[in-house]
Amino acid sequence: MGHRHLLPLLACWMMSAPAWAADTPAVTSPQPAAEWIVTLGVSAAVAPRYDGASLYGPYALPSFSIRRSDEAAGFSAPDDGFDYTLLSGERWAIGPVLNLRGGRYLASDRRLYGLRDVPWTVEAGVFAEVWPIQNRLRTRLEIRHGFRGRADGFVGDLSVDWVEKFGRFTLSGGPRMSFADADYMDANFGVLPTEAAANMRVRAFDPGPGVKSLGLAAALSYAWSDTWTTTAYARYDRLVRDAAASPIVRRFGSRDQFTIGTELTFSFAVGR
Repeated sequence: MGHRHLLPLLACWMMSAPAWAADTPAVTSPQPAAEWIVTLGVSAAVAPRYDGASLYGPYALPSFSIRRSDEAAGFSAPDDGFDYTLLSGERWAIGPVLNLRGGRYLASDRRLYGLRDVPWTVEAGVFAEVWPIQNRLRTRLEIRHGFRGRADGFVGDLSVDWVEKFGRFTLSGGPRMSFADADYMDANFGVLPTEAAANMRVRAFDPGPGVKSLGLAAALSYAWSDTWTTTAYARYDRLVRDAAASPIVRRFGSRDQFTIGTELTFSFAVGR
């Protein structure tokens, strides 16, 4: 099963050499070429500038996936991390996953004066997905941790997608739930007493771990050909519990988080 990856890009070639007999030309039966299907893409979206923000901004990300030509193209939601399947069965898959986590900086919102910056990071972890109804209903869990250090914290995303195909169209979507540990919650939603004193518009706040948002996502893809596919997608998240109670969200941000975007992918075969 092939899935989306980011960096590094991989190149694969299968090469063969002709065979010869000593005195007479050998008649060989050519073996079927082992080809790979590579898919390159780019997505552009508008999303909150940071977790819990009321201000929005654009962003763009590349994408990459590779699979054997004899593998069927697997389903992937636009908000999935960049993963690689290590173990799989008829209705399940497990493997490593990467994700890019955006940061929070004073330049994102000048009202954050006195509050610590939250650097962007690359998250690494594992994913597991199960298809209770094959090719129709998928459940997926990702658990990831940032590379920068302990302060990045663990985050998790649980998603359920119903997938329907109508000719060249694929419609998918379903509920979402995100949760995080105390380190992530403290960095993104906490306020130290010294920060509260410097900002003077928020109070000190020490959030705990747990569920941080509940939401819904939907995507509609159209395959123009075997080569080109366009996807439009949208996601809504509602911050809950300590994330919603954070003075940063209540004073400067919003519990309602929207993302809307589009993705264009190009697939081609390599190998011989």
